Amino acid sequence: RTLVASYDMPGPIGLAVRGIAHGVRGVKKQWKERKEGPVEEEATDGVDIDESKAPEAEQPGNEDLQDKSKRQSYYAVLLLGFVFALDFTAALMSIQPFWYYIGGGGHENLYGLTFGSYDLTQMISAPILGYFVDRDFGRFKSAFVIAAIVNGCGNLLYAFTALIDHWWSMLVARLISGLGAGALSLGAAYVTMVTTMEQRTARLGSYRISQSLARQLGPLVGFLFLGLPALDQEGGNSTALQVFNWYTMPGWFTFLTVVVVFGLFLYMFTNPSKENGHIVTKDAGKEMSKEVYTFFLFYLPVHFGIGLAIWAFVSNLFGLAAGQFHIVSDQVDNWRVFVGLGAGAVGGAYLYKNLTILKGIRHAERYFLALSPCFVLCAWLLTISYQGATDVPPAGLFYASAVVMGIGISTYYASSETFFSKKLTQYHCEGTIAKFIGLYAIVSAGSRFSGPLIAGAVTRVSDSAGNVNTPDCNFLNGDQYVTGGCVLYNIIPFFSAMAGFTFLLIVSVALILLRFGSYGEADFTKKKNNEKVTEGLA
Repeated sequence: RTLVASYDMPGPIGLAVRGIAHGVRGVKKQWKERKEGPVEEEATDGVDIDESKAPEAEQPGNEDLQDKSKRQSYYAVLLLGFVFALDFTAALMSIQPFWYYIGGGGHENLYGLTFGSYDLTQMISAPILGYFVDRDFGRFKSAFVIAAIVNGCGNLLYAFTALIDHWWSMLVARLISGLGAGALSLGAAYVTMVTTMEQRTARLGSYRISQSLARQLGPLVGFLFLGLPALDQEGGNSTALQVFNWYTMPGWFTFLTVVVVFGLFLYMFTNPSKENGHIVTKDAGKEMSKEVYTFFLFYLPVHFGIGLAIWAFVSNLFGLAAGQFHIVSDQVDNWRVFVGLGAGAVGGAYLYKNLTILKGIRHAERYFLALSPCFVLCAWLLTISYQGATDVPPAGLFYASAVVMGIGISTYYASSETFFSKKLTQYHCEGTIAKFIGLYAIVSAGSRFSGPLIAGAVTRVSDSAGNVNTPDCNFLNGDQYVTGGCVLYNIIPFFSAMAGFTFLLIVSVALILLRFGSYGEADFTKKKNNEKVTEGLA
């Protein structure tokens, strides 16, 4: 019997659904065995069996079981990573008006800090978790479990923010949730350890695309709860309304999602080791190349800059839509802010998957790494108010900018982390993979923290003089926004500066690829018998 492990999967969402199916099937099988005795194992989804070559009496061996365990573990990591990424932006549709509602009285400029605080603590937890796992790969499961519990606690606190009725409660909730999300770097480290260079474009690409999709579709979680009774700024809200309202429902949603996925993860995930066949055997005889530090010196600052440009834009989408384009005047209009971003993320994910996984283009992540920052630049250029700070540009420009930014985010993060992971393999960093992936996560989280912080400090929704919550521009009514007199303050100098900054990053990426683009011997591996090398097939 010839087993082909099909990691060429339908896509991130399909992978997540298939992972859940594996978990449910396993639970049913165990329950049936308890009642009726051992049950013969059927062929697993995602495994193609060549029956013409199958000996009649052959039974599944240890390799089959190891392959199934490895596949289920990958699904478990994919699911948990998807939920952590969803958590980051699930409140994005409502958090900025929620901040103006609860954080008034001189704290308006702290919105960027509050939104980005999620990544501030992720910068702290990612390297700690990486060091914890590098010392013993058997700690992967424990690290993921601890992270999920911490993240759930942060979301639960966020759900009570309106009841607590202090701006700092939102800040603390985001800080705690971010601590748990540091486990996202562990997922990338896990995929790096259990895949070959050929498999990694598909496997790590799917892992990162699933998170990019989650981050861009996360704001639509708020859309599910539009129409709930609004909070009254003057008080008199019932306790039930303060706990369950449009602002806090994303906290409840992500908390319950983490709880469900946490249970599936406990069942599906197996710690990797060479004994169970999960860890790919590498050449342990070669020492880590000193070239890796030169690569870090050039690549990580550029990666930080691109992330900063992305999240400075995304965190300010509501301010741009309400303050400059005036397409939001009511709570139910908030879907307009993020629908373009979600559509672009889906389109970018399809484009990346089609060219790198389905078409089997080897090491195609390098092309996307060069192209994706161009989409980010286009988003900034499309939203500059060229006719003056008080001009209201056509709404089509806003939607177009959101779409191209969504494409840029999906393709950039998938290609960047895959490129970084393959360079670690090229430089023989096997003993420090989790630590170095943690370093990459620090830089990523730092950019997601810095972008909103800078954008929130420089720009704000206000009148043309920079005053907030005036009669012609305010968000004090829970579901009605007064935006007729609003602008996005400092839009022209800030957006112009960010466009120029992004152009310099595009040039830097091109130079880095010229200097570090080769994977060495992996680039010159010959294909035997003219067979197409399909990513992820064993």
